[in-house]
Amino acid sequence: MKAAIRVHEPESALPALDHVLAMLRTQLHAVRAHEQGTRLGADAEELHQMRVAVRRLRAILRAARPMLQAEAVEALRAELAWLGDALGVRRDLDVMRGQLTAELAGFEPVERRGGRRLLRQLDECRKVAGLELVKALDDERYCVLLSRVEDVIAHPPAVAAEVSLRDLAAREFKKLRKAVDALPKQPSDADLHFVRIKVKRARYAAELATAVEGRRAERFVEKVKRLQDILGEHQDAVVAEERLRDLVASMRDRRASFLAGRLVERQRVRRLFARTEFPRYWPKVERRGRQAWT
Repeated sequence: MKAAIRVHEPESALPALDHVLAMLRTQLHAVRAHEQGTRLGADAEELHQMRVAVRRLRAILRAARPMLQAEAVEALRAELAWLGDALGVRRDLDVMRGQLTAELAGFEPVERRGGRRLLRQLDECRKVAGLELVKALDDERYCVLLSRVEDVIAHPPAVAAEVSLRDLAAREFKKLRKAVDALPKQPSDADLHFVRIKVKRARYAAELATAVEGRRAERFVEKVKRLQDILGEHQDAVVAEERLRDLVASMRDRRASFLAGRLVERQRVRRLFARTEFPRYWPKVERRGRQAWT
């Protein structure tokens, strides 16, 4: 597994916009660095790191909207969303295959036959998704998108607003708190997915601020990353259950259907565990956030 691109931390004395541009530059470099590996498809981590870099680009641009012209930022974020979706289809299938492979190892050999059929069907879907992804990367739209990101870095459409990185991080943390406070007693899968998005935004904005806020911001990032993992586990289980049902519906294989039913139950256990962990862990994140930003 290849190491992720290390994030360059600019000097804290630099203006806030310079920090933002440095982070954008780092993520653009990561996209380019992992593109070839993503095209080849031999190492799932390459695709994962490229997708993470695209998500970070969107999150950084979103957090920095008070510093940049809204029209330019939103148009660029929309194109990054297109690229993220193109990467996400294959990535979700890669995650599911890794999870199912690990779970099937715990079944009896006779039961694994149905599992191997499921995996073969899943691999067919991954192959199709991989071809679609390469088609997207070959599209001129992708090249234009990277050029636009480069232009924003080289010639930022800045506005004359005095905004600190701390204020940006505090704003995203406040939105996260409001989203959690608004959760019903029994949140739906969609409710938790919405909070997960807020968690990621709060994390990325906090990472922007670590160079100027120091250890308090870093401690918050450590906690919010763990919360993101908990909610990510929940979302992965939701997606896996849906995909399992789709696979079985297309196969009409009795043995595979029986095994898929058992695997679906395991996804529900994963979801239940995440739902239990989330309210237990949230107070730690909130406490660190208050210490860092309020």
